[in-house]
Amino acid sequence: MAFSIRRLTLLGFTLVGLPLVIALGLALVRIEQLSVQGTGAIKQVSRLVYVSRQVSQLLNNMERGASQFLVLEDPALWDSYLRLRQEFRQLASEMVRTDRPLIEPAVDRLLTREQAVHEQLGADEQELSIAQLQQEYSELNSMSSELFSLNRRVIDDEIAAIESKADQLRETLLQSALVIPASLLIAMLFVRLISGPINQLKPQIRRLEKGDFDRPVSVKGASDIVEVAEILEAMREQLLALEKQKTGFIRHISHELKTPLAAIREGAELLYDGTTGKLNPEQTEVSAIIRSSVSRLQQLIEDLLNFNRVLDPSNALKHQAVLSDALEQALSERQLQIQSKHLKVIAPKSDYSLRVNPEQLRVILDNLISNAVKFSPAQGQIYITSGFTDTFWWLRISDEGPGVPEDDREQVFEPFYQSAWQPESKVKGSGLGLTITRELIEKYKGSIRLQESTQGCCFEIRFPATLVEQQ
Repeated sequence: MAFSIRRLTLLGFTLVGLPLVIALGLALVRIEQLSVQGTGAIKQVSRLVYVSRQVSQLLNNMERGASQFLVLEDPALWDSYLRLRQEFRQLASEMVRTDRPLIEPAVDRLLTREQAVHEQLGADEQELSIAQLQQEYSELNSMSSELFSLNRRVIDDEIAAIESKADQLRETLLQSALVIPASLLIAMLFVRLISGPINQLKPQIRRLEKGDFDRPVSVKGASDIVEVAEILEAMREQLLALEKQKTGFIRHISHELKTPLAAIREGAELLYDGTTGKLNPEQTEVSAIIRSSVSRLQQLIEDLLNFNRVLDPSNALKHQAVLSDALEQALSERQLQIQSKHLKVIAPKSDYSLRVNPEQLRVILDNLISNAVKFSPAQGQIYITSGFTDTFWWLRISDEGPGVPEDDREQVFEPFYQSAWQPESKVKGSGLGLTITRELIEKYKGSIRLQESTQGCCFEIRFPATLVEQQ
């Protein structure tokens, strides 16, 4: 079952936060237990210390009161002794109520022995002497000291119990700390679950951006991303169909135009050469116009076919082209124009191997060279130079013509744009040459720019250095 990004996000936050909440809750419970136990222990310890000291003090007071009563036999002294005894027994009984198994037997022995002393002291026939009374209370004080020692043991037990709880709390906190990396791992897992399909989709979108419509768009993951992928796949199929229709239409119409155009051009040439009969000056002028227009129309069709090559996604980097071969082919196609203007072309000394489509490289060079030939003055020179930098390979083609006017620099690469200043030529350009050149270069992550030049025009093309090797 595919989850949406929203559900995955909520589930991720829940799974990340739940262990932290549980760990925090357990830690708070442990802290609360430790706090309650510590508070109770402190109260009990303080009370035990107080009661133990009071019991010892009361025994001393009772001994003094009983001794005075034996000597003076004053009823007031007896009443005072009874009040002290009542307070003593209440405090001793309070120690029994602490539910401490070590204390209860000792308290019982103390109370039992004190009861026996009291009964002897209150008998009708007085049998106790002062020495005997002191001896009895000396033993009672010894039992009270023993009881105090037992209370100290109880206090030590309470302290040990608190320390044990503190150790448990530290273990709980350490265990809680282990939850943090576990939560981070869960968070990283959900980040991967969310970002994974997006990362799968990015290169496929880039392929569509480059015009590669052959491979289908497919993603596995969140339902939202899968839905986007399905929409992109439908769009890809439509674009592929439109691309095929457009490419087929351009090829078909170009072929259909070239057939009658060849007949028209042949007829125009026959008329212009006077093969069908001598023409008067007006007829010669009209046939020259027809001949020029047919040549321009043929050039437009050739440029249209070249532009169609730009849209062809089959220019993968599996191709290999050699610069010298492409230059030789491009120069041979312009040889008549070069010879008619007596131009000198200076080619680069180094040769390079480029991972580009050879035909597309030829079109790039042909467009730039034809542009340089067109605008070069008679007996001028065309310079072709090349070189490497750290990140790219460059090629410059410059001429000695009038250059590009400042107002036209921003528009020379726009489709069908032609400068107002054009040299005299029998065949006018279509305005697509530089546009085609830029599109082809950018398909290989390259660039073309118009360089600043003191004379003439200089175009510089750049390709990534990874695509070029020097031979």
